Amino acid sequence: MPASDRQWWRQTDQFEWFSNYLRERGMQQRWRWATFTFTVVLGALPLVMLASPLGPDTDLTRGVAIVSGAAGAGASLLWLSGWPSRTQSLVYNALCSGGIAMGCLALSNPYSGLMGCTLFAVIGGFLAYFHSVGQVAANFAVAAICATITAARLVTETGDVALTAAAAINVIALNTGVPFGIHSLVHSLHTDLRAADRDPLTGLLNRRAFYSAVNQLLADTHAVDAAFNVTVIDLDKFKSLNDTRGHAVGDAALVYVAEILHRHAGASAVSGRLGGEEFVVADVDLPVLQRRTADLIREGIAAGPFGITASLGICSARIAWEDSAAGGMSPDFLDKLIESADAAMYVSKRAGGDRVEHRRLDGADLADA
Repeated sequence: MPASDRQWWRQTDQFEWFSNYLRERGMQQRWRWATFTFTVVLGALPLVMLASPLGPDTDLTRGVAIVSGAAGAGASLLWLSGWPSRTQSLVYNALCSGGIAMGCLALSNPYSGLMGCTLFAVIGGFLAYFHSVGQVAANFAVAAICATITAARLVTETGDVALTAAAAINVIALNTGVPFGIHSLVHSLHTDLRAADRDPLTGLLNRRAFYSAVNQLLADTHAVDAAFNVTVIDLDKFKSLNDTRGHAVGDAALVYVAEILHRHAGASAVSGRLGGEEFVVADVDLPVLQRRTADLIREGIAAGPFGITASLGICSARIAWEDSAAGGMSPDFLDKLIESADAAMYVSKRAGGDRVEHRRLDGADLADA
């Protein structure tokens, strides 16, 4: 298997970043109601088939059809209260996949059951949007097993191999083309977005991408004792550097600052350039440790070959990690953190620069924390 294919197969779950993508564009509610409506209709299908001569014809298969409908109803409820978590999304897909399998196998007409396996492609498409290619493959495996059983029944009852082959090819084509095509498209979208979300000079995240990455950071964080910290960094006398040594040197200084952030902020921190000579770092850490990190950044910038220093302001806040993992940090709350850190940064600048000021969101001084 080529390296690019192995990388595609090993891609991680896409749930958080794609959920953030939809939320930032105001599309989550539309997705919720569309998915809820589709799932209700999907759950109603096996119940409607109870009245058909091609539907379930024994007490056992009727019971299976009713359970299938109940699975669809239960899955739809996950979309009523709000945007689901990653675990709830996987439960939703499992309920839908199991419900489709039960509904198809319960039909007395094997051709109808075989063609019903095309519905797995819809669930596979949902998995392709939000989850890993391995989970898409697992859904395809359930579809293949269900299709094999119904195809064997169709050949046994009718002897029509050509009809069975044509129906099976249709099922396989839809259950491979739709989900795996969507997954490739979403992966390409993610790659392009990451490239577009970078500041072209420093390679740091721009403002919009910073907000999205912060939500991903919180979703991946399970610390309960640490605080969420936002650090704003503004370069002192940067205009003078541009005026005396030229914009090329100024650009080199900005690139150097980005390297300092990468070196000292930590692998899990989120770093961005807000514009001009202003940078921002978000991380999850104890305030006292974050103060040490800020000092390393300050010292690193001052030790550079450009003769500039930096004023830093930090704002720390406690948040409910489980709530953030489920729904992400609201843009308003993050704006308040950045504004407070920015205000602390200006305190540092007015005091002469080359300093770090640390505040809580309520404005209390944390310099001794």
